Amino acid sequence: MEDSVSTPYRFRPIHLHWLSLDVVAGAVLSHLAANRLPNGQTELNAWVTLILGLVVLGVYTLDHLLDNRRPEQPRTQRHAFIREHEGIVWRVTLGALLLAAGLSWLIPRSLWEFGAGMVVLAALYLWGVSRLPVKSHRQAMKEPITSLIYASGVWGSTWFLENAVSWESIVLGVIFYLLTFQSLLLFSHFEAIHFKEVYNLARWLQRPLTLKILRGITLLTVITCLVVIFLTDHRYAQRLAIFLLLMVCAHYWMIKNPEKVVTDERFRIVGELVFVLPALAL
Repeated sequence: MEDSVSTPYRFRPIHLHWLSLDVVAGAVLSHLAANRLPNGQTELNAWVTLILGLVVLGVYTLDHLLDNRRPEQPRTQRHAFIREHEGIVWRVTLGALLLAAGLSWLIPRSLWEFGAGMVVLAALYLWGVSRLPVKSHRQAMKEPITSLIYASGVWGSTWFLENAVSWESIVLGVIFYLLTFQSLLLFSHFEAIHFKEVYNLARWLQRPLTLKILRGITLLTVITCLVVIFLTDHRYAQRLAIFLLLMVCAHYWMIKNPEKVVTDERFRIVGELVFVLPALAL
């Protein structure tokens, strides 16, 4: 696992994005926001939050490292960066996962079975995806499965922290999953525009159906968040629903303005930073 080039590593701010640290930030902040439901007073568990961030970092970078082991390697800027600094990225990945494993005994016992299940699911996903041919329409399975794993770890984990689970948390958790899926489908859509030979969910669905699904999620999110805003008795739940509304509005802006985000893969930066918005509800 030696670096593929002899030139020394020099930090650039974009490297934070290529290492998926914006994804980590979105996961951690969204988890904190979800954990505060319904009234904003629920106690936080710092160890669970830290382990979540380490696992997200480890799983995302490991996924990209395994992508680069394929005969036909992805052509994204992130994958190119990881190829160039493979040795460093492997050390970061293994370090994050080992530290998360070492700290896992500090999390509440009620979360152990859920955490073990998530580890198994993520491992099966990485193993299965690494065996898929790049030019296969089975690549379309990645977006819904990745969305489920991400949303379950970020939001679903809060349901196993020995706190009462409110109806607001369940409803907004479903919306969070839909927003996660919408985000990945958006990425898939823009990749299909930018890379004509790519095989992904948007390519399999074709452009008209992809856009219908994206707009359908937007409409469903708007309606559901408004229902929560008007029915809940908790101001914090109202605030969080408003920021989920802002997230779907950001996604809709990207749908309507593809020319502003396709260049230099800006859609990834914008789309991943959208998930820090729930922090504004804290």
